[in-house]
Amino acid sequence: MPTTPKKVNILNLILILITLLALGTAVYLWLQNQSRTMAKTQDEITIVSPVFLTLKPFTVSLPTSEDSGDINKIFYVGMVLRVADEDQKTVLLEYLPEVRSDILLLLSKQYVNTLKIEVGKSELQEQIKNTLSRQYDIKHSVKIDEVLFTDFIIR
Repeated sequence: MPTTPKKVNILNLILILITLLALGTAVYLWLQNQSRTMAKTQDEITIVSPVFLTLKPFTVSLPTSEDSGDINKIFYVGMVLRVADEDQKTVLLEYLPEVRSDILLLLSKQYVNTLKIEVGKSELQEQIKNTLSRQYDIKHSVKIDEVLFTDFIIR
């Protein structure tokens, strides 16, 4: 059966319409998927407020140098600990006597000459961070993100 040019034109027109409809549907579905992905990304990028724990200031006696036995310098330091979330802050508050004791022992081992220089202060921050970032009991582990000094006086 021979096809007439009119039938070929109608058949081509139907095929073009079906192709355009399929292409339009594919573009629509792709755009819908992209908008959902962007909405999820925006939800995931929530700004987390920092969680800080302010400790009461510490006052300790320090030796003037490693060689000297003199204990005539007083070190007064206030600090704030930055942790990842409220749960870790709660753990630190529950174990606060242990936390303060660990810090006091660490501070009492410092030397005046070391604490007077910038590097000594930075090393002390790292030591405190490393000392307090640990497992406190079977269920609770804490990681200190940052130690911030709010007071730092040597007299």
